[in-house]
Amino acid sequence: MSLKKLILLPASLLALACSKGNVEPCDLSSGRLYQKVNFPVGVAVEPEALYNLPPYSNIVQGQYNSITAETIMKPEHLHPFEGVYFWGEADSLARYCEANNKRLHGHTLIWHQQLPQWIINFEGDRAAWDALLKDHVQTIVTHFRGQVSGWDVVNEAFNDDGTMRSTVWHEHLGSSYIEKAFRYAREADPDAKLFYNDYSLALNPKKRRAVMTLLTDLRAKGVPIDGIGMQGHIFIGFPEVSEFVNTMNEIWRSGFSVHVSELDVSMNPFGREMPQASETDLNRQANVILQIFQAYRQVPSQFQYGITFWGVGDADSWIRSYFARDDYPLMFDDQYRAKPAYCKLLEHL
Repeated sequence: MSLKKLILLPASLLALACSKGNVEPCDLSSGRLYQKVNFPVGVAVEPEALYNLPPYSNIVQGQYNSITAETIMKPEHLHPFEGVYFWGEADSLARYCEANNKRLHGHTLIWHQQLPQWIINFEGDRAAWDALLKDHVQTIVTHFRGQVSGWDVVNEAFNDDGTMRSTVWHEHLGSSYIEKAFRYAREADPDAKLFYNDYSLALNPKKRRAVMTLLTDLRAKGVPIDGIGMQGHIFIGFPEVSEFVNTMNEIWRSGFSVHVSELDVSMNPFGREMPQASETDLNRQANVILQIFQAYRQVPSQFQYGITFWGVGDADSWIRSYFARDDYPLMFDDQYRAKPAYCKLLEHL
């Protein structure tokens, strides 16, 4: 995220009504979103904006009670060189969470992307790779023990066709790397909640079956998997909200906590020219998010880990840069004004 793309506004302008859409006006002083529900409501943040942009930080402070680091706790940031860990940015975020009474969720220990080059190029036999995995997981989890409430231990281990993704971890350790990562994390912190995190679980039944089968089998073996992060990268038209809800229900009925871990609702999945969001699409987005929140309320409390939005305002979203398209997937616009999605949640929850 580049701060050059963001418009600095005085904090007083955060009390503006919803920026677009045919809904009753609301403003950020009218309520705190996390106080409207009985489960944590979180957001993924970047420290540069959190500490330097008052409109951004005021939303984080006022509307959410859980925080995920969008990038700074990924392997290339925390463990950039062999035997070297950079704790500064993540430690600062942990202090912020403690000072502001926010839960901190760790993302992510094991992933095939954003790996430091030294891990990609690492040469060693199976035992050496096992030792690398154990050191990486346990050094990080031990460092944040008591500060991080839960971890995305393994992220996106499956292809869309339900096969295991080919990664450096799978190449050198086989599918056992998933079991090992969870066991090592539990040894390092007996109290943290441990999650498997993946996308398209509601949209792709084949992938969902493969994920659920593996995780259920591992738990039957005593592997300490507490929950599933169900990434919420969805669209205003698909999957149907009912499919999303059915997937949430399948997860908790299988004995796993449910984390809607990366919620954003794209308006422009096909990349058409879209210089601004239409009122119709803004209201469709609002209805999707409201229905997800209402359904998540019905998940038994012992299986609720929370809902986390993947970014604060539209300008912060990964979607624009990754897919190089116009999109408006979050609850606050480029100027951090509330959109109909936020207003509808405050009105109806």
